[in-house]
Parts: sequence; structure tokens; C-alpha cells
Amino acid sequence: MEGLPDTGLDTSSWTTGTAPPIADLVDLNDMQIAAKNTLSGANYAYYRTGALDEITYNNNLFIWEKLRLNGFSFVDVSNLNLATTILGYNFSLPFFIAPAAQAGRASSGAETNLVKAAGAAGALYVPSISSTQSIQTIGAAAAPGQVMFHQEYIWSDQNRLQTELQQIEAAGFKAIFLTVDNTGVNGIRDRSLRFEGGGDTGHSATFTIQALNQLRNMTSLPIVPKGVKTAHDVKLCADLGFPAVYISNHGGRVVDLAPTAIEILLDVHNQYPEVFSQLEIYADGGVRRATHVLALIALGVRAVGLGRSPMYSNVYGQQGVSKMISILQQELITEMALLGQSDINAWRGNTTFVSIPKIHPSTSKMRC
Repeated sequence: MEGLPDTGLDTSSWTTGTAPPIADLVDLNDMQIAAKNTLSGANYAYYRTGALDEITYNNNLFIWEKLRLNGFSFVDVSNLNLATTILGYNFSLPFFIAPAAQAGRASSGAETNLVKAAGAAGALYVPSISSTQSIQTIGAAAAPGQVMFHQEYIWSDQNRLQTELQQIEAAGFKAIFLTVDNTGVNGIRDRSLRFEGGGDTGHSATFTIQALNQLRNMTSLPIVPKGVKTAHDVKLCADLGFPAVYISNHGGRVVDLAPTAIEILLDVHNQYPEVFSQLEIYADGGVRRATHVLALIALGVRAVGLGRSPMYSNVYGQQGVSKMISILQQELITEMALLGQSDINAWRGNTTFVSIPKIHPSTSKMRC
């Protein structure tokens, strides 16, 4: 189903249009299958859709088949550490809930469910500016001391942009993930176009490097460019002095044939290896397993984003999102122990832990 791995999930007793027993679900792929069974065609398509022929969407899911993780024996793994820092803030997990719009399509609790589940797990949540709930409502749902960032777009309307940046800051969010890969119009997404229109998004189509650099004067919060898809732009963000950069192809929803995060990271290693010490790097795209998280971190990523899976799990409300986080956390604990690694921070950037036999010619010189 949906091109996902066969995990042995038995759906024969499920009723279409009703959330199946949450106990049936043992991995994040199951969460997607359950969401498809539960949501209306329009709402599932909204989350699931990709651009054009969905080649990038599928490459995100299956690039992992080309990688190999190298484990080591004779290591004490009795005390495992998954905790890390993101922009200097402490989190219990090296993965986070990435910006994804309209959580209310899955649950009446909408983004609030994600806030509470992330807070309970000590994980980062970064709501979308296109959320069902308001910036203020989402911010107010945070637990005492909970740290959240917020996503923003580059609107053509500068007054709107300035107002939203002020609202984000006033609501207690600590950083801005600024999406830079969706300018002017959305990607052409056939699945969602069957239910609703596309067209003008209100995003600026004239946003330049100079404007990106100047945008930092509009807020006191750190800005992280999100949606960077080339090694060149990763290096550019480092040279401009941004504290972090977010590698993402927008879940394959914007430009079909765009490279995966793995391919971009390999190009960065080949062309600009110095940037890994200049700024933090985050990445997402097709992450469904702990091994995917570990592969990205071994290639230098500080924290890994999950976009669709939290939306799918939200058909069960906060309970579903918490279970999704717990599943991936337990997978990480298991896989790290089996690979002979006790600290996620020692794993980061250590390319001896990952082998890439062959992906594309531009990476042929890399040995890791």
C-alpha cells in the first residue's frame, strides 16, 4: 500500500472512515496507512500529495536503500544518550516535529495535540504559519519551560510578514524557520488538485539574497533558512552568518526531481566540508525509521525533521502523536545499541558509521 514496506499489518478488520485500533500500529508506515483509512479523500490527499510525478516524494522514501550503517562490537551501550541541543536549547531527542500545515484536517485538537505530545517527550515542535490554530493558541498550549520554534513564509505583503514575526515573538517562540523554496506559487500537486485549487500563494516571487540577509533586521529571533536544496546555498547561508540551515525538498511537494537530503549532504561534504563547523544543519524528507535519522546525523545533521508522520498520527489526537514519538525513540535506542554507539552526539558527523556505495556521479570521490 502506498509503496511502503510490507510490515505485516493486517487491515482486513478495519472499517473505512474510522480510525483503526491504535494498538495495531507498530511503526510510522502503519500510521500513514491508518490515516488513509480514516481521513476523507481530500484531507488525506492534502497531506500525502507530491509535485508532478512524485519522483522526489518517492526518492525521499527509498534513498535509504542505497545506504549502509556500520556498527561496532565490544562497546558498552548500557547507558544510551539521545539528548541534544538545537540552537543552544536542550531537547531529549535528535528529531523534531517539522512544520506542516492544517493539523486540524486530522483532529479537532489540531496543532495543540502536537504541542502537548512534543512537550511531554522533550522534543521540539515547529508549527506552520499555515496552521489551523492561531499563533497565540499554539503558543499558549506549551508546557512550562517548553521551547518551540515557528515557521514563516516570505510574504509579498511586508506588513503581514512584520506582523506575524511580531506575533511569533510575543507568543514565546524562540526561533524562525523561514521557508525559502516556495515562492509565488505552489508546486503542481495532482492529488490535491483533484479536490481543491492551487495557484497564487501570496509568497514573494522576488525574494533575493540581499532581502534574505536584511530580513534578520525584522525580528530579534534567530532565522533559519528552510528548504535549501543545493550545497551552494548551504555554503551561502554559512557565509551570510546564519546560525543554522535546513536542508529540505519540502517533502517532494514543490519541485519534482529535486535532490534528497542525503544527496545534498554528500555534495556539501565534497564541496564545502568546512560548513559543518560553521553552522547547524537540519534535514528532513521521507524519514520513517530510526535508521533514517541515524544516517542523516552521521552525515553531519544536528536534528532531523518529521513532517507527514505527525499529521498522520494526529488522527488519534495527542495519544497518536505521542505514540509516534515513542515508536521512533525506541527504534533509536535499539538501533544505536545494536550499532555499538551510546551517544547520539558522538555519532554526529562521524562518516565512518555510514557507507554510500553509489548514489550519483558528483559524490564518486567521497569515501566514508
